[in-house]
Amino acid sequence: MEYSFRISDLFNKEVSLVGNDLIPMNCPGLQIIGAQKVREQVSEIMDTMGKASAIAQQLNVVITNAEKLRTSDQKVYYMVDFNANQVVGLLKVGLKKLFIYDQGGTQHEMNPLCILDFYVHESRQRQGCGKFLFDHMLRHDGVPVEHLAIDRPSDKLLFFLRKYYALSQMIPQVNNFAIFDGFFNQRADYAGKKARWGGLDQMPERVDKNQKNTVLEDSRLYNSVPSLHLRNGQQLPNYQPRRHDSTIGEVLQPTTNGNGNGNHNFHQSKAGNNLHPQNMGYGRVLERQMSVVPKSSCVIRRQTVQDLKFGHQPLW
Repeated sequence: MEYSFRISDLFNKEVSLVGNDLIPMNCPGLQIIGAQKVREQVSEIMDTMGKASAIAQQLNVVITNAEKLRTSDQKVYYMVDFNANQVVGLLKVGLKKLFIYDQGGTQHEMNPLCILDFYVHESRQRQGCGKFLFDHMLRHDGVPVEHLAIDRPSDKLLFFLRKYYALSQMIPQVNNFAIFDGFFNQRADYAGKKARWGGLDQMPERVDKNQKNTVLEDSRLYNSVPSLHLRNGQQLPNYQPRRHDSTIGEVLQPTTNGNGNGNHNFHQSKAGNNLHPQNMGYGRVLERQMSVVPKSSCVIRRQTVQDLKFGHQPLW
């Protein structure tokens, strides 16, 4: 894209880096035109290039502009053509905290370098500009290409990575980021998690079979054993839940001894005779009388119900 001001006043190299201060690294015109003028011109470049990138990727919102970069820790690489006074492309990268799954389905909390936006102007595509810009970023940040995480990669970007860097085997993720085979190879943050004490990524080596397990070996083992092994080899005591002395049954029908220990001898006396609830002074209760006719005829049940609240015979 062409601009009314001179690109050489802002950038001194074919590929330059811009941080969240909106001042290019080693800006040649910083002392001449001033920091405020430099920020205004860089903001104009970033806004126009970010809008063109969103249109090319068919995005609903612009993901790269000066306001978003100013309030983040991200950075943008610009490729320029000094002879034509044009900005050819941009590449925005930054660290992000992500929850990433490996090939075995284990989730890891990591902070990889992410490709957040990558755009080359349509008039300069298929001329090696994107490869030149991408290689410069890899050399400057010192990150292998397989260790990158790509945010919402387009079909063109996937083809670009497959063509120039042989990245074709993607590891499925639940978020919008894409990682490829080799992402977990020789990573310091991934190796540190696997070597962590009692981690869930690997099983610790057992020296002696008779030795008690003093650490949690795996989440599956933790869920299968009934008790938790402590570091000193002891086990947590198996506490039984305490049962309350009084229940709702004891409240409605108290026991004869009145201690509330669950002795339900309410309907039988010491002599074994049935006691009528109303004669024992326990209030209005539900009384059921049932009689059965001989087996040859049908069974007829007669119920006499005394209402608990109003003490009268219901109509049905």
